[in-house]
Amino acid sequence: MNLQKPRRRMKLKQRKKYGKEGTAMKKAMMKIKASLTNNVGIKVIAVVIAALIWLMIVNISDPEKTVIIYNIPINVTHEEVITDMNMVYDSDKNATVNITVSGKRSVVSKLSAEDFTATASLKELSKVNAIPVQVSAVQNYIGRKITIEKQSKQTLEVSIEQVKKQNYSVSVEYNGSPEEGYVAGGYTLSKNMVTVKAPESLLDKIDRVVARCDIDGENEDFTTKSRLYVYDKYDNILKSDKIKLSSKRVSVSVTILNEKQVPIETPSVGTPETGYHVGKVTVSPENITLIGKKEVLDTVEKLVISDTINISGKTTDTVEKINIRKYLPEGTDIGQGETDVISVVIKINKLVSKKFTINTDKIAIDGLNNSYEMAFVSKNINVELQGKDDVIKKITLNDIGASINLNNYKEGTETVNVSVTLPDGATLVNDVRVRVKISKKK
Repeated sequence: MNLQKPRRRMKLKQRKKYGKEGTAMKKAMMKIKASLTNNVGIKVIAVVIAALIWLMIVNISDPEKTVIIYNIPINVTHEEVITDMNMVYDSDKNATVNITVSGKRSVVSKLSAEDFTATASLKELSKVNAIPVQVSAVQNYIGRKITIEKQSKQTLEVSIEQVKKQNYSVSVEYNGSPEEGYVAGGYTLSKNMVTVKAPESLLDKIDRVVARCDIDGENEDFTTKSRLYVYDKYDNILKSDKIKLSSKRVSVSVTILNEKQVPIETPSVGTPETGYHVGKVTVSPENITLIGKKEVLDTVEKLVISDTINISGKTTDTVEKINIRKYLPEGTDIGQGETDVISVVIKINKLVSKKFTINTDKIAIDGLNNSYEMAFVSKNINVELQGKDDVIKKITLNDIGASINLNNYKEGTETVNVSVTLPDGATLVNDVRVRVKISKKK
């Protein structure tokens, strides 16, 4: 059976079918080509108009805008340019710059000072000590979308100064107070000197370097690390990162002592001019606070001024100043806030005198030989006494005794010394004599 003839017929039918479809496709493509190639100018204008309409829509919804960004901090860079020459610079640490920025509203409306950096490089320092200020966006993509139209500050002024150094002795200041009954005594430092390095203008202001040590509530010796502070002459602490100390802290060993208040003994006083006497002697202050170890203070009951105050030739009240340090017991010192000079006020008064007339029959006779007898040539003797007013006022004749000693005297008229006994505090102004007549008994 021959099967090939039907197959050929099918192929022929398929060719006729697909031939018709291909012809239709070709005709459609020709129409499209004709529509694209005909009226080209009109179509180009349409595209341009569409683009302009799109741009108008975009600009209406996101137009150009100009804003001002305030207070962008200015950072100084490349400090080593100055420091490597042993110099320092100073500028306004709070310096800022304002900038005017333009760009799309969607971009610039969101900007703030944090989106920008302002730098001033010391590499670009001018002869007039000014540095150009450069402002840029932190993010590059922002920088590409905006324009910095202007900035409020073009340069940053700086001052340049030489750095110098100087040595200072370290002193100690205490904070607080030890436990009651105790006081801070001496101290020792691990370093007595420090080197301060600073700009010349700051170095000239430095008065002293102090280690501040906390002693609050202490009752025994201790050692601590204390921070160093730099003071000016007005007692203000100088704070600057440009002040460099060779050591920031030192070791301080503090001695804690006991304290005890004792009276000051009234010193002995010499003799004033003749005819005057020492009245009341007062010491100011009357008491002094001593510091020292407890075992030493327990042996001290008073402060003794061992030297006699010389007032020879003095006729009026006098004040003597005495430095008591030389009289301090060994192992003690003067308490904090106490004076080391005391005042001794010495009252000097004029002596008063009083005259008494004594009948010679009141004179006791001693030493007269039994073979002799005697008689006073005069009936009275005059006695003048001298002494303090309160003593002399109280003396009466009954308080005065008189006697003569005739031992070794023989017949004749003689002037004899009278021995006068007086109350305490009274003295004779002049010697007393009396004339007597001695004769043999009949």
